[in-house]
Parts: sequence; C-alpha cells; structure tokens
Amino acid sequence: MEMELRAMEDIEMAEDITPPLPPLTAALHDSFLLTHCSSCFSPLPNSPISHSNLLRYCSPICSYSDSLTAAVFSTDHFLFSDTSDLRASLRLLHLLLSDTSAWRSTPPERIFGLLTNREKLMLADDDSEVFAKIRKGADAIATSRRTNSADIRYDNALEEAIMCLVLTNAVEVQDSVGQTIGIAVYHPTFCWINHSCSPNACYRFETPSDSIKTRLRISPFCTDIGTGEGSCSQMSTVRRNFSHFITKDFQGYGPRVMVRSIKSIRKGEAVTIAYCDLLQPKAMRQSELRSRYKFVCSCQRCSAKPPTYVDHALQEIFAVNVEELLDSTSISNFDYDTAITRIDDYVNNAIAEYLSIGSPESCCEKLQNLLTLGFYDEQADDGDGKQLLNLRLHPVHFLLLNVYTALASAYKVRSWNDNENQCNTSTMSKTSAAYSLFLAGATHHLFLNEPSLIASAANCWVVAGESLLRLVRHSSLWGSNTSKSSSPMGEITCLNCSWVDKFNTSRIHGRSIEVDFQEFSIGISNCIANISHKYWSFLTHECPYLKAFTDPFDFSWPKTITTCSNYRDRLCDYSKIQDVSDQDRQSIFELGIHCLFYGGYLASICYGHPSHLSSQIQCILQDMN
Repeated sequence: MEMELRAMEDIEMAEDITPPLPPLTAALHDSFLLTHCSSCFSPLPNSPISHSNLLRYCSPICSYSDSLTAAVFSTDHFLFSDTSDLRASLRLLHLLLSDTSAWRSTPPERIFGLLTNREKLMLADDDSEVFAKIRKGADAIATSRRTNSADIRYDNALEEAIMCLVLTNAVEVQDSVGQTIGIAVYHPTFCWINHSCSPNACYRFETPSDSIKTRLRISPFCTDIGTGEGSCSQMSTVRRNFSHFITKDFQGYGPRVMVRSIKSIRKGEAVTIAYCDLLQPKAMRQSELRSRYKFVCSCQRCSAKPPTYVDHALQEIFAVNVEELLDSTSISNFDYDTAITRIDDYVNNAIAEYLSIGSPESCCEKLQNLLTLGFYDEQADDGDGKQLLNLRLHPVHFLLLNVYTALASAYKVRSWNDNENQCNTSTMSKTSAAYSLFLAGATHHLFLNEPSLIASAANCWVVAGESLLRLVRHSSLWGSNTSKSSSPMGEITCLNCSWVDKFNTSRIHGRSIEVDFQEFSIGISNCIANISHKYWSFLTHECPYLKAFTDPFDFSWPKTITTCSNYRDRLCDYSKIQDVSDQDRQSIFELGIHCLFYGGYLASICYGHPSHLSSQIQCILQDMN
C-alpha cells in the first residue's frame, strides 16, 4: 500500500493545515543533552532534574514521562558519536511494549502505521554503512534492555525494525532560532505526507507552551500498488492502534510539528513536503533519497524532459580545452561526475581549512581563484590522450552557492580581525556584503522559476539584509562626505514603495501582511534591484568576479573576468574608492531594510508568526538601535 495525505478542502498559500502534532518519539542530539530538556526540548532551568549521566529534565512531569528510557539508557552500551537515533528507538519500544498484546513474532512491515523499510535497509550489499549502523544500534538497544528485563527476545528483530522505522521516518527538529537540536518521529498524520522536489507544503516546530488552534485539513488516502485502487481503511486501523497504544504518560511531550502550505492546494490534491535539500541538482537529490529512503523520486520536477531550468542551471558547466582557450570553443566530451567530485573536494578543503584552523585568508584566495580563473582538470580524451580542461561553473551552480556563502562569512571574519588597517577592513566588509547580496539574488532567481525554494530565498534575503546593515554601521567605511553624527537608523521608510512601511507596521511578530503575494514580491524586489544597481560597483570595487556582473540579479554567463597579478596590493588602494554621502549611506541602509523585510515576508509564508527568521530580524533591528 502507498500512503499519502490529501487536502479535504481548497487551501490557499500561507495557511496552517494541521494542528500541532505531538511526536511518537523524540530525542535530543548529544550536543544539547546538557542544555535542553530530554523530554520537551525546552531550555533547561538553572537546576535541572537528572536521571542519568546524560539525561536531564526541566520538571518532574517531564522526568516521569521519560523514566523508563532513562532507566535503561546506559552509556556503557551506547558508544556512538550521536545516540539520538538509539534513544528515540528506546522511547518508541517503550510505547510499543506498554501494550500486553504486542507481538512476539517477526515484526510487521508497519508499526503504528509507519513503514519500517527493514527489508530494504537490512540488505548488507546495498548500503554497508546504513546496514552496520542498524545492526550495531539494535545490538546495543537489546543489550541494554536485557540488563533490565528477563523477557527479551534474542534475535533483535524487533530492535532492528524499530531502528529502521526511526531512520526512515525521523525528521530533524529546529528550535526557535533555527538550530537543529534533535530528531522526532510523528504519527501517520504527518509521516504519511510524501516527498516532492517541488513540494506544496513545509513544516515548523512548536513548543508545548504554544497555544495554536488549527483544525486538521488533510485526510489519509491509501493506494493499492497492484490494483491502483484507493482506500482509507488502512488509516482507520492506524487510528485504532494508535489510540490503543498511546498512554497518558506519552501525550503532549516533545516538540510538536505543524504543516503549512507554501502554494495553493486544491481539494483532493496530495500534500507534499521535501525530504532533501532542494538546491541540489536532480542526480544528487535522487542519490540521497535512494540511499536513505530506498525510493526513486518521480515528481514533476524530476520527471521533466528536458530538465527544468533550475535543475539545468544548478549543474551547468562550461568546459574549454586549455590549448584552445583563445577561441573559447566549448567541449562536451568530458567526465562531468569526475569534474564535480574534484571541484567539490577543492571547495570543501578550502572551507574546512577556514573552519578548522581559522584561516579565512587562505579560504578567500582559493575560492576567489576558482571563481575568477576557473578549475583546471586533466582528463582523458577519446584517443586515450590527456587534455587539460578549464572548467567554469554557472553563476547559480549548486557548488557556487556554497562558495558565495563561505566567502561572505570569511570576508566578514577578516573585516573583524584586521582592525588596524581601515583600507582592508572596508574592502572586506563591502565584499562580504556583496557576496551575501549576490547569494540572495541567486536564490531569488531560482525561486522565481521554482516556487518551492521560498524557504531558501527567505533565509538568504535575511542574511543579505543583516550584512548590509552591518556595513552601514561600520563608520570607518565612509569617506569625508559623511558626517560623524549622521545616523540613517531612524525612521524606516521608503519613498519608492509602500511595502517597507506595511511590513514595519506589522512589527514582524504581529499580524500577517494582507497583500497579494505576487504584487508584494514584484514590488519590493524591483525596489531592491533599483538600489542594488546604483551601488553594485561600490560594493564590488575590489572583487573581480562580482564586477563581471551588472548587478546581483544578473545571472547570465559573466563577461571575461580580467584578473591582475597585484590583486592583494589593490586591496589597499583605498584612494580609488569614491567617497559617499549621507544620502548614499541612507540608500544602502534602505537596501538592507528591504532585503531584511522581504526575507521576513517570505518566512511568514513558510512558517507563520512568529518564526526563527522573524525573531532573527527582530534581534537585528534591535542591534541597529
């Protein structure tokens, strides 16, 4: 049987379509065990209740709700890098075995109506890493349980099935500021929502203290794979079993999940969410879904022939034989997968060096060289000879999106570290803001062609806004034409559009903005484009790659990038930077506000009010004041 959930009525964009759903099981990641309650996931008080060396709780109620898991959880048996999968499995076993009629034979294909995927995941020759993780985890769980109970089977079949269920159905849980703190497995009312690479819904998490009342607006639908006929009888059985198994001890604890529409959904249409990163090209998405969930996605985006513009752009490469660089004749007979692997390794090594040993200078140099010079790769040609290729990636290639993110961060760090040299500080700050703005423009460009990328666009616009506002606050960046007392951080208005005023009136955490989505998006993005075009050369003064684009909304293949051997020397040529006036500074401030509020508006569609991004915006504005 194939399970899915369908809309019971017409649902418009930006509407909650489920009530807050409590988890069947949930577990914090190990790094948050000392700071958050292991039952409800809320931050711990000053004097938490401890049940073991690792598990802590915020209240006696939470402690009692998780008492059995705490009792059988022994660090002697759980020597893993992260034990969240194991603790979530233990909680689910406790829930399952609390019923005296729980089976003692081979576990069924579904437990609580959730697919275990055991037959596929336990194929040793299919994915040895997953297979080994399940076997090792099931052995540890069984060993720990046998220590506390004599009536335990010794074939570990049930433990394996529960581990497989958790790995198949668990979702990563984010807290109020957007950081991933644990995992949770939910009832079929959520877990039966299928994947699409162009989904019409997303989800968010709520704490038990939130009082949100939303009725369930979706219903189950089951399709027999053999006959193709639909039936809802399976769901009635799931509901009966769930009501029978669920006990008072397990009701209402842990992070609750809510589903929200990001597109209009018609009555009877299947509701879908994303199981993977949608900014990956098709081959990478398919590989991830096949490895983790054992299915091949056949959604509209994946089935498109030819590939959609977004999927084409995310993986487009221009390859030229170095010996023929002068005539710029592109070639197509090269090994794409090998080239991507080598470029990916190069990017990851540069970023890892930056993060591990704190070397932003080296990271900037290596990634800038990749952007301006391309990547040189030696591959075999058709005659078994060697050809040296120069590979350049499309401006919105998925690897370059990571590069822009890394460069924005690395240049920001460099601007903080070099306080003695105002020339370098100004250049680094502007370059960081330029890469943040360019990344926001890139995700916006992709979002216009694939609306399901709205969450990625929202996040990037908020980051760009924060980066530009940080630039405005940096007094050493501004020339003699700006007064020392001048402050553009007062009234937040825009003479060219009313959207900033409307968003400011809503105060982010208040009511939603009642405007037409297309009208708002076009209006505020046009205002962003107009200001960006005027100040793009100022922001990219010392960045050869970004200077090749007319503005942060230009994603055609760039013009020939001219590099100079004394690039480092040019960083200190501060005299070439034209002084800007108070009005210019005010305009860049307004650009940052537009970016910030546009990201906040898109976030309100995805997550409602409040969300982690709206909280982030609120903190940014408070810092500005």
